[in-house]
Amino acid sequence: MENEIKEMLGLILNKLTGLESKIDHLESRMDRLESKMDHLELRMDRLESKMDHLESRMDRLESKMDHLESRMDSLELRMDNVESRQDEIYLIAKAIEHSNNVRGAEIDGLRLRGGHLEGTINAIGEVITARKAI
Repeated sequence: MENEIKEMLGLILNKLTGLESKIDHLESRMDRLESKMDHLELRMDRLESKMDHLESRMDRLESKMDHLESRMDSLELRMDNVESRQDEIYLIAKAIEHSNNVRGAEIDGLRLRGGHLEGTINAIGEVITARKAI
């Protein structure tokens, strides 16, 4: 019986040794998995950092675009004002041109009347000169 117990204990010891070897192997695999997980976490942290950086850059770009759009709106408003002023200046120039044409016509009318008065005065003068001669 003692031999049987020794054999059984020997078998149990062999199985325990085999289990111990398997546990060591599993622990080694777990260590590698933990190392890989740590590496993956590190990579994830770096990716998150890069994403934060990209988001920050996008925010700055959006801000610049908003500023540029504001400047464009301001320029469009200024151009509208310039076009309006140009239209006003054109209308004023046309009014001045019309006024000059009217004044020219009035001057021509005054010259005509002056010429008519001169002719009348000359005729009166000739009549007076003719009467004196008689």
